[in-house]
Amino acid sequence: MRWEYQDRMVMFQETNDGLVSSLDWLNEVGQEGWEMVAAVPLIAPNREGVAYGTVGALLIFKRPFAEEAEE
Repeated sequence: MRWEYQDRMVMFQETNDGLVSSLDWLNEVGQEGWEMVAAVPLIAPNREGVAYGTVGALLIFKRPFAEEAEE
């Protein structure tokens, strides 16, 4: 089976309730047949170059490759 892939970067926003992210689009992606296969945290460095916190995530999705019908 062949797969096609896509990635989406999600950045967190700092609020009074903590870090939040808008994932409203996630259900739509699932309805299109995409399945999340990996999530990689995005870590921000401080001024000294040392990682201090997660600022977002890179989400990777896959779905079966839709091959065009041969004529």
